[in-house]
Order: sequence, then structure tokens, then C-alpha cells
Amino acid sequence: MRERSPHARWLYFGLILLLAVVAIVSFRRAVACKYVFHHFSLDAAYVWKHGELIPDLDNEDRSKRRQLPFYLPVVALLLSPLTVGGVMPVAALWTLGHLVALAYALKVLSGWRTAAPSRGPPGAALALACAVALPAVLEVARFNQLSFYILARVLGGLAALERDKPWRAGVLLGLATVVKLLPAAFAVWLALKRKWIALGAWGATVLVVALLPSLAVFGPRKTADYHRQWWLHNVHGSAARGMTDPSLREHFIDYRNQSIPAVLARLLWPEHRYPVLFQPVALGARAARAIAWCVTAVLVGGLLWATRRRLSGDDGFGWRAEAATYAMAMLVFAPLLRQYYLIWALPGLVLLARIAIDPVGGRRQRLGQVGLALWLAGMLAWLSPTARAYGAHLLMLVLLGIVLLSAARSRPAASEGNGRKRSSARLTREPRATTSER
Repeated sequence: MRERSPHARWLYFGLILLLAVVAIVSFRRAVACKYVFHHFSLDAAYVWKHGELIPDLDNEDRSKRRQLPFYLPVVALLLSPLTVGGVMPVAALWTLGHLVALAYALKVLSGWRTAAPSRGPPGAALALACAVALPAVLEVARFNQLSFYILARVLGGLAALERDKPWRAGVLLGLATVVKLLPAAFAVWLALKRKWIALGAWGATVLVVALLPSLAVFGPRKTADYHRQWWLHNVHGSAARGMTDPSLREHFIDYRNQSIPAVLARLLWPEHRYPVLFQPVALGARAARAIAWCVTAVLVGGLLWATRRRLSGDDGFGWRAEAATYAMAMLVFAPLLRQYYLIWALPGLVLLARIAIDPVGGRRQRLGQVGLALWLAGMLAWLSPTARAYGAHLLMLVLLGIVLLSAARSRPAASEGNGRKRSSARLTREPRATTSER
């Protein structure tokens, strides 16, 4: 049995330490019923006790109204069994779920190698990415969000796709979509890549998981009512209006939300509750929303154009870079862009770190270094509410996506050598299209 190198042991020690810190932070916040865990537990406990969702959507007492109107009704139902034993067991299970999801995500990312050997010890790129992403990791644990779960499901789907298991890939991406909806961006990517089996499995999973448990527990009438309420709240409510409703809580509309509509509303609407210090022009709320839709359309069009064709990179980097860009697109196009979603940029950071420490140099290495510099600048901007009010993290994510896609279109430096590429092809090849997908 081959003995691990000292560098590998230090890497394992660092990752275990990271998981331990996440466990401590997450468990302490959950036991104290802080932030998102409190909202999830209220809705889930009500479902377990009464067999229905909280009926009140507008109670002045926020603790008595439905906590998860942005989520599909099935989410509270699936979480309801966790509330049986009281706060302490639920907090322990919640924390364990975080650890398993994060550990799995790190395991998948540890296999994202390039054809060229990285400078430094094995695992250096993963360690570097985790180090620079530490603020985002701790933010997820602090708020007890489901971001680790989404990251794990997305990476699991991509790993299955890479191993020519399209059914499993579609199921995992579908499960992620049921919980958060934002991973539906990968359905577009699957269509562009002509992964029809995975796309079909994704759609079937979303329909089955979203509807069957609700029909079994709530019944057809309540299931229809709950989904109608969800549709109205999200498609015709504040989410569709760019979170510009003055009656919303502060964290939806102040500097903490850096979505495209929220940032442009603060920039362009003088009557906004939280306008930025300097507004370039004074427009109404409707005009600000229209501009936000135009900006979103331009970014969506650019992403679709850049990923319109199948990649055939030598080392699989291009395929993974596209997937990492779509993971960041989940944030860019979300109506609520909070810092606990930034962990979804971790796959992109791993790729940037790998090419940044690439010993053969070239354009890819420079792009990797630029990408890491952009991320570090965004982490510094985290300390400034003013920078966040102007959309520092939104701009960072857009630029990171551009850098990743530019690196995906760049060939590795010629000095890598054909033999080196062939030796790593087994680990890093692109997913092969099955006969039914060609």
C-alpha cells in the first residue's frame, strides 16, 4: 500500500479542519435557531403537526406566516420528518447534512485535474481554492443555507455525466432544481450540449419529486392551491419585480442583495429605500426594472452564444469551465444574490487555481491568475457595504464567468507535450455522447 506524502497528509488535515469549523458554526447557529434554519424548521414542523403548509402568508407576526414562499411546497414536506425529535437532534442532522454535502463536493473537485501537472504538491490547487473561498464557506455555515446541498448535487450530476451516466446526472440535477430552482440553468446547458437523456431525466425528476409527495400528503386540491400561491408569489410577486417593493425586509433590498434588478434599482431609482451614495441618472422604478431585464437578456444571450457548441478540449478543461460558469450563472440571474450563495463559485475557483499554478505558463495561466485576483478583490469588497451596494460581487461573478469561458476557448500551452496529454486522458476526458444522444 503506497504511503501518502507529507503534502497529502497536510491537505487532508486542512480539509478535516475546514469540515470541523463548518460543523461547529452550523451546529451552534442551528441550536440557537438562527437565520435560515429557523425558517425551515418552522415550516417543516407545521407540516409534520398539521399535515399542511402554514396557511397565513401575510401575518404581521413573521413567525406565524409561511416562511418559505420562494420554495416549492414539497421542500417543507420533505424536511418535516426531521423535526420529530426537537431542536437538538434536528440541528445535529442539519449539520451532518452540511458536512456530507461539502465533503462530497470536495471529493469531486479533487478529481478535476488538467493535462499538465500542477506546480507544487498534489492537491495544491484544491487547497488554494478552499483557502480563498473560506469566507463563502463560513457564510453558508453561519446562515445554515442549503447551498452545500445544491453544490453537491450539481457536482454529482456533472460527475455522473462525465462517466457516461446521463440518467443519474439528470436525477441529481433535478433534485437540486426542486430544492432551489436556480439549477434549472443546467437544463439549458444540457440542451445545448445535446444531452437529451440527461435532460429528460432532469425534467422527469422535477415533476415527480415536486408533485407526487405533495399529492400524497396534501391531496390534489391543496397541492394545486399551494402551487398557485407559489407561482403568484414568485412570478407575479416581488421576485419578478426585482425585489423593489418598499415593504420588503431590508436584506432583500439593501446592500446584501446584489442581484441585477436590486443593484440597478439602487443605482437608478432616487425613491429607493436604500439608494447608493451617487446615482448616475434618476429614473423611476419601472425604468430601472426594464433596464435590468435588458442587462439580464444581454448576459443570457452572451452565455448561450459562448456555450452554443460542443467543446473538444484536450484535457476536459473547457467542458468543466462551462459547467462552472453555469454554476455561477445561478447566482447572477437569481432575484436574491446573497453572500451565502457564493460557494457555488467554488468549482470555478478550483479550475482557476489549477491553471494559475500551471508550470507551462501561457494565456491560460494568466487568465487563471486574473480570475483569482478578481475573486480576492471581491472578498475585500465584502468588508464594504458601499461596494456591495454598488454590486461588487455581481460584477465579480460576471467577470469570472468571462475569464473562465475565455480560458475554455484557449488551448493549453504547446509545451505541454502530446504524451503528457495522453497519460491523463483517462481522468480528464470529456463525456462521451451515447448513441442515443448523438
